[in-house]
Amino acid sequence: MKFFLLLIAALWVSDSHAANQRLSCHKAMLYPEVEYELMQQNPAKVRRLEEHTLEVKHAKGRKQFVDKPPHEALAGTHWFYCGYHAALKVHLIGHNVDSLFSGIILRHSDGKTFKAGHTILMSPKGKKFLAIEQQSGLDGEDWTVYKLYGKKLWQGYGGILSTPVKNEPVMVTAQFVDPSWLNEDVLEADISCADIIKGKAALKIGNINKAAPRWSLPSAC
Repeated sequence: MKFFLLLIAALWVSDSHAANQRLSCHKAMLYPEVEYELMQQNPAKVRRLEEHTLEVKHAKGRKQFVDKPPHEALAGTHWFYCGYHAALKVHLIGHNVDSLFSGIILRHSDGKTFKAGHTILMSPKGKKFLAIEQQSGLDGEDWTVYKLYGKKLWQGYGGILSTPVKNEPVMVTAQFVDPSWLNEDVLEADISCADIIKGKAALKIGNINKAAPRWSLPSAC
């Protein structure tokens, strides 16, 4: 698993005041000792049957996650145990497929799994969560907001993209960093312009059936 060391910089998400609502695979996929410590959480009851087989015990049984070769950087399928959210009773399991760094959540009560990301950030009441994925080689992250155990509410690039010009690549104007939930319906993030923070962006998730969520951008680069 050490081959992921050179890729971690592209996946880093800074800690915030909402750290108790956040689960991340960054350290677990790098360091076996960190993953092992997370496995000891009560009532996680997680173990590796062998190097490439992860087993998670839940209330209704056990579920296994088996890596697929080749076991190389940016190739194959690899699973990592990334922690347990005690209040919501969900596990985060890293799911890296070739160059995509992502994850799933596993519901402890019955073992059902749901799409997530390599990092998740739960809303204050745990009714929604932000899932973050990273495609190696691309500048920035893909962000998705889900209802817990429910539908996708919003998906998009975690930042600001310039309007594409014909036959020219899309350019990144800014990236969103340090996301946090202002309340159950509003997600905030700092706007980073060339590593300089220039205000905050807000995404309102409430009244989802009336209009598609859009980022409010009071400041731009």
